[in-house]
Amino acid sequence: MCFNAFNIKIIKIAYDNDMAKVTVTIYMEEEDKEALQLLADAEERSLSQMAVLIVKRAIKQAQNEGKIPPSQGK
Repeated sequence: MCFNAFNIKIIKIAYDNDMAKVTVTIYMEEEDKEALQLLADAEERSLSQMAVLIVKRAIKQAQNEGKIPPSQGK
């Protein structure tokens, strides 16, 4: 089993109501990272942008299903 670590590195900057972007590191299998890269390429996004989009979709779905509370201020 091969795992690949990649960092979603973004310089911490303020945007929208003083919220800041942060760096998150995730560990995933190489084949999943390659599939994510193919998806990102197909949608003309960076790997980081694609990962953020998928995470945001999952958060929104969880909020809609009542699994987590809605985001404050959004």
